[in-house]
Amino acid sequence: MIFTVAIDGPAAAGKGTVGRAVATHFGFAHLDTGLLYRAVGAQVLAGADPVEAARGLTPEALAAPGLRSPRWRARQARWR
Repeated sequence: MIFTVAIDGPAAAGKGTVGRAVATHFGFAHLDTGLLYRAVGAQVLAGADPVEAARGLTPEALAAPGLRSPRWRARQARWR
C-alpha cells in the first residue's frame, strides 16, 4: 500500500517538524515543500521565470544560503 501524508497549517505552526517526525517514525520519505517554494521564490526574486525556476530546481539550489533559518539548522544538527 502506498501512503501520501499531507500536513497543512499556517506558517511557523510546526508542519515541518511534525512531518519529519511522522516520516521518521513510519519510515516514509519526507518532502519539504516549503523549501521548494522558498527556492523557487528566491530564483524568481533574482529575475528568473517562475516556471523555469521550478523546473530547473537542483540539489544545489535547495542548499542555497538563506532558504533555511538558523533555528532550523540548529534543530537539524540535533537530529543527526
